[in-house]
Amino acid sequence: MHHCRKYSLILGCVLILCSVLRAQDTMTTAGVESQTYSLYLQKNWDELISYGNLALDKGFDYYYLRYRLGVAYYSEKKYRSARVHFEKANAFNSADETMEYLYYCYLYTGEYERARWISKSFSQEAVAYTGTDKLKSFSFATLEAGMGTTDSTTQFSNYYYGQVSAGFFVRNRFSMYNALTYFTQTDFRGTTNQFQYYLNSKIPLKKGWTLSMGLQPIIRGYAAKTYTTDSIGVLAPSKIPPHMRDSMVYRDTSITSTGAAQTKFNFVGAISLTKTISNFDITFGSAIGAFDSTTQYEHYLGITYYPFSNRLFYITETGFLHTENHYSSTHTSLVSTLTLCPSEKLTLSASYLANTGGNLMESDGYIVSGTPDFTVARLSLLASLVVSKTMSIYGVYQHQDDIEFHQHWPFYYNLFVIGIKIIPK
Repeated sequence: MHHCRKYSLILGCVLILCSVLRAQDTMTTAGVESQTYSLYLQKNWDELISYGNLALDKGFDYYYLRYRLGVAYYSEKKYRSARVHFEKANAFNSADETMEYLYYCYLYTGEYERARWISKSFSQEAVAYTGTDKLKSFSFATLEAGMGTTDSTTQFSNYYYGQVSAGFFVRNRFSMYNALTYFTQTDFRGTTNQFQYYLNSKIPLKKGWTLSMGLQPIIRGYAAKTYTTDSIGVLAPSKIPPHMRDSMVYRDTSITSTGAAQTKFNFVGAISLTKTISNFDITFGSAIGAFDSTTQYEHYLGITYYPFSNRLFYITETGFLHTENHYSSTHTSLVSTLTLCPSEKLTLSASYLANTGGNLMESDGYIVSGTPDFTVARLSLLASLVVSKTMSIYGVYQHQDDIEFHQHWPFYYNLFVIGIKIIPK
């Protein structure tokens, strides 16, 4: 008798499951429309997302289904998922309400160029409602200053730099970023005074693609001085990582030299394409840099993952394959970055660079190194705080482990940066 009840219970569960599956198999367009509309009116976003995605899996796909799913994800602040459905809905019917939601999805996911681009298609009513008629070409300006301290004070002094930058939008079609940087440092042979101008353009393309191009001319002036060195100098350490030095210094006779003053023109160019797919951004690109007698080539692939479908927290991994002088030597590097935005006003970021050798050109040629010494590891910490509607402040700390080019002895820099960003009303 006990076994009969057990088998009856199992049979009942099987029948209920079959009836549910049968009901799903007999899902109709009218039923999907009725159910999603009812859940939409109730603002039952979780159930709407579950049922709506099930309907999509069953082959149902039309404007109102996509629109309601977009609103559900948007209300849950999952803007990247919402964007996918609003883009699909917009392909069915380019309505004002869909375009407006899509505009804000782009804004909240940091795709400002794409947001401005889509605003060009707004009706007059949508323009007035969103206030896009008041958008300015001038986007922001920054002013920052930094100092790098080193442990190798007999070879290098601390370095200092300052930067001014500004962002612009051109006809609401693409953005332009401009930055002018001054850098100065004295070593035992002379003083470097360097000016860098960086220009970057980001152009949104169709189907989630974005094209980014960067170039940076660098003018390096070197004021030489008379200096004295040992004929043999410091013995190169036999071990890595950095800071493990050979304690013995061999001396022979002193040599007095006078370096030659010089001015060098260097150049960096880069191009990349980014594809946005749901909660991922995939970027691949290349860069080339001409530094004195050295030419650097670089290819990279980056993947950014947004686990919460918004900018609350995201992870970026970028791998580099880079070389010098026509692929005479090839090196690999990896940059790992974690970014957290616990509120709309605060952004925290941490990144770590591991490099097997040679110099890198990062962020479409924005970050470069014109010295023969190369970085083997770098830890970066950033904090940015919005203090008003028109101003934010930020600070950066970096610890950078370098290898001297000629004798391969290690040294490090600690970099401290403070900056202010101004956004017009």
